[in-house]
Amino acid sequence: MSANGIRRTLSLAVTLAAGLVLSHGPAQAQEKPRTGGHLRVAWSQFPTSLDAVLGRAGGDAYYWRQIYDQLVDADESLQPAPSSSLAESWEVPNPKTLIFKLRKGVTFHDGTPFNAAAVKFNIERVLDPETKATPKAAFEVIESVTVVNEHTVRFNLKRPWGAALSMLADRGGAMNSPTAVKKGGKEYGFAPVGTGPFKVAEVVPGSHVRFVRYENYWRKDKQGTPLPYLDELTIKFIRDDTVLVSALRAGEIDLAYVPYNDAEAFQNDPKFNVRVFEGGGIAFLVTFNLAKPPMDNVNLRLAVSYAIDPEAINKAVDFNRAIVAKAGMWPVRSWVYDPSVPRPHYSLEKAHEYLKKGGKPDGFELDVVTWTNHQPAAEIVRAQLAKVGIKVNLHVFAVGPATEKFFGGREFPAFLTSWSRYPEPDWIGSLSYKSDGYYNAGKVPNAVMDKLLEDGASAYDIAKRKAIYRKVNEIVLGEAWYVPMLYGVSFAAAPKKVGGLETVFGWDAKMDLRLLWLRQ
Repeated sequence: MSANGIRRTLSLAVTLAAGLVLSHGPAQAQEKPRTGGHLRVAWSQFPTSLDAVLGRAGGDAYYWRQIYDQLVDADESLQPAPSSSLAESWEVPNPKTLIFKLRKGVTFHDGTPFNAAAVKFNIERVLDPETKATPKAAFEVIESVTVVNEHTVRFNLKRPWGAALSMLADRGGAMNSPTAVKKGGKEYGFAPVGTGPFKVAEVVPGSHVRFVRYENYWRKDKQGTPLPYLDELTIKFIRDDTVLVSALRAGEIDLAYVPYNDAEAFQNDPKFNVRVFEGGGIAFLVTFNLAKPPMDNVNLRLAVSYAIDPEAINKAVDFNRAIVAKAGMWPVRSWVYDPSVPRPHYSLEKAHEYLKKGGKPDGFELDVVTWTNHQPAAEIVRAQLAKVGIKVNLHVFAVGPATEKFFGGREFPAFLTSWSRYPEPDWIGSLSYKSDGYYNAGKVPNAVMDKLLEDGASAYDIAKRKAIYRKVNEIVLGEAWYVPMLYGVSFAAAPKKVGGLETVFGWDAKMDLRLLWLRQ
């Protein structure tokens, strides 16, 4: 492919039908946003870290997206968005070189300049094994970073990187202040310094994170008004759905994802606007440590997967609002979604068949870890597995400890959890399936998978990438590494005083609050 063809592909229209709906219609589309005010948001997870590259949970993005800008930003359809990127432009002179022209006049929250040296520092920090950066596996394609001049930086690649711009739009492309990282040391994770619209003002563990407007933020809206509109932002940790709904109706919070059983009531309430994102992630899944008995036995993994009935979970827990999964970890309305790949589905007959193949025809005992939000669904799974003789010992923790115990500590053979929306397939591919990926709990070497993932991330042609990821899915689903049960649907609800709700979802279905504002 020519350099021009590569440029076109990197900027290509990977158009995703995002499935976005605004109930009651946009409120006064021509209304001028008001500056000032304090927005209070509820979220069901407290962050494992506010540093984008150190956070282990996908839900951390609700916090860190307010702090950072990405080297290359993306719009709702995962197309590069130069107007909101720290790089004004980029070029690909050859398949193994990326050159970024950086935006001038941008500063970090501590007043230090954003420049090519800062980009080099950030990428090298991700690649440094001592950092233990979550996105490291996906960035190992970068051989080195060269500072060309103060506002030009070159990535020298080991191989072509078709996934580059999409990957830089996520946590690996978040830019931290080198000065603050060096100064903060081990405490930096909850006192990060980015270039984004909000600065961290207060962190109260288990309660909330408060942000204040960064007065020197570089972005302006189309009318030339400086962003963000808000003076202050607080994200409150509210795990209990009943408490969350009561707080939203009472005016104690201004924005939240409402639970499935309350979604219709908010959609029908004229006092609220509701934004909907179908396929906003994996609402429920089972994943395994392929190195830990008894889940090192592929037939027993398949037996577990076939014994779980997602329809029953959707009905009992999610009020039939979720979407029963028919494909892999790339959900509906992502360009790599492929429901034609064979995968485990609910079948007690198949479950018994695989128990027999796995040498455990009468069942076995299985330790399973989950986190608090998923305990009701996990209890249903425990009852379902008991029907085929699998006795589940359920271990329940908060999301951070549960995630760390499974992926970091590698203490359990199976994990019942959820997953964020990642329409760029290399994110899940490199981090979850690659032999050294952080979210590959077993770390079992697999040269075939590693080669497929390298080829998928390298290719610039979308048709070729789709063919490669089909093969990836055939292995992952066929051997039951990660088995999604339900795809999620997100319902973001806010009273009419909140303006700009149509902008609340980013390409990953996480909240981006820089364009929200409050009416008096």
